[in-house]
Amino acid sequence: MDETCNMAKCFTDVETSREHKGCFHSAGDALAIVILGILRGLKNVCQVSGRAAGGRVRDFLAKRFGTERVLCYYWLLRLLKPVEPKSPNRCLAGSGLNLL
Repeated sequence: MDETCNMAKCFTDVETSREHKGCFHSAGDALAIVILGILRGLKNVCQVSGRAAGGRVRDFLAKRFGTERVLCYYWLLRLLKPVEPKSPNRCLAGSGLNLL
């Protein structure tokens, strides 16, 4: 099974302090995209969003996350801001250890 798909599924249960209606991505998707970017060597969310807009990465995200719309910097921050700080750790502890 593909590790990228597993990582995206790992963060589906991430807890947020509020809902975001009108966005095509979830907070879990945004978190997985940023973590993949950081693991790839990008330094911050701005670099991740800039790289995600590129052709090859956009195709990769469409294939793996099933969406044609790429998150811009604004929406990445807007989706990540309400994530409860300990929630990603719980997600990783629960199912993310299988990725290693």
